[in-house]
Amino acid sequence: MNASDTTTASRRPPKARPLESALISAALAAQRVSWIDAPARALGLGPFTRQRLTRQVLAQLRRTAGGRPTRLRTAFGTFLMPLDADDARSLIDRAEEAGARGTVTALTAEGRRLRVTPHAALPVSLAAVRTEVREAVAGEAAEIYAARHADGSVARDDWCACTARLARRIVLGDAAADDSLIGAILEAVAQAEDGTEYAARASALRRRLDVYVHAVHPGGLTGAVRDDVADEATGERRDAVVEHVLETLTRALADTVPQALALMTVQPLMPGTERAERAVGEALRRYPPLAAGLHEVRAPFSWHGMTVDAGTEILCATAWLRDLDEAQRHGSHDPSTSLCAAPGPCAAAELAVLTAAELVRALTRHAEPVVLAPRLTPGALPADLPAASLRLALADDADAAADLAARPVVDGYATPTAGQSPAHYAAVTEAGACSLEEHARKLTECARQSGWNHDAFGEQCRMTLLAHAERCTRAAADARRAAEWLAS
Repeated sequence: MNASDTTTASRRPPKARPLESALISAALAAQRVSWIDAPARALGLGPFTRQRLTRQVLAQLRRTAGGRPTRLRTAFGTFLMPLDADDARSLIDRAEEAGARGTVTALTAEGRRLRVTPHAALPVSLAAVRTEVREAVAGEAAEIYAARHADGSVARDDWCACTARLARRIVLGDAAADDSLIGAILEAVAQAEDGTEYAARASALRRRLDVYVHAVHPGGLTGAVRDDVADEATGERRDAVVEHVLETLTRALADTVPQALALMTVQPLMPGTERAERAVGEALRRYPPLAAGLHEVRAPFSWHGMTVDAGTEILCATAWLRDLDEAQRHGSHDPSTSLCAAPGPCAAAELAVLTAAELVRALTRHAEPVVLAPRLTPGALPADLPAASLRLALADDADAAADLAARPVVDGYATPTAGQSPAHYAAVTEAGACSLEEHARKLTECARQSGWNHDAFGEQCRMTLLAHAERCTRAAADARRAAEWLAS
């Protein structure tokens, strides 16, 4: 080595040792196996749980790499992984400044990649929209409460329909509240298999949102992010903000709020406001919707004298880094990193946290949450708690909640109250048939809209809606026959 070697030459990111890369591969693979922690806990071997093992691997990487971003060759791909939250934020910000950041995907616990909207700054203060959020939440909380079944439970489909409607109302205004097609396309965008499919579905979403975003008098947040200058670049920024907020808010309300309600059932008693905020914060900390994000680099750029090549994927495992920092008793929990792929604070995610806490508060103001399945044990909460696996109920008072919680659960469902007359069950079944018929009618009306006519994807969505409507109609007919038999 001579003096010229240490002047201005750019460095490449250091490579992790093969064993370290193998350990990270094992940590990524272990996230897919939800039962892997059970034997370790049963034997009292806490250091062998997924969380503790992953923490040890990251601590080792930090030591050997001096805390700097490191290249990892894993079974799931080759990544550049920042090992510090500040480095992750700085690295992504530099890629953005250089115009080098490409598509962003979320890496789920199951190892799947989901397309997510990139971070976009929200040009509205939370204080300015708090009142509107609270009013919208109050109305939707009443709808959720009214959608309860006879045992007080709320079906997952009903929950997702209500929370998606709330997200649309807050972001796009009252006119978009019942436009369920937006939610269907938003989900389709996230599930896109490749870039071509993603581009087509993202274009379909933008066309659907244009009706509300570019309205003469836009409602919701869209009214606050209007163009001050009518140029194309400003319009694109506004569209990006609306899409990012809608996706982030929908995710938090659909998944984080049920998890927060479940955690409330094992929390110690505390004032209502603190109770709701603590439950939402705990749900985001334990079960982050976006535990890790992959940021594609589409053009080379330099960061602190280090060259990052085009084609690199930056793995921001924000949940892992936060857990490691908390274990080492430094750093603070920022809920934003659980909801947005950006490693730094995000106003859209903060709005989602605010709305989630308001919804939890509104639902528990006159009801007590009950987890019918799975059973939760204080001090031994599961490592994973998918919202779709939860069966929640909202009881009218503490006595009703205790009664529901004490009922035996069979295959994840609470056994219904026995001893009612056949006429009672006939009425319940008839009400279910009417609900199915109404659902089929709404699906058919949605399928008849002209917005499906533009491309093959739209026609495919239309056929899916019609097929589901037909199934609902058949199920309603079967339920009505059962009601007639019970009433006779």
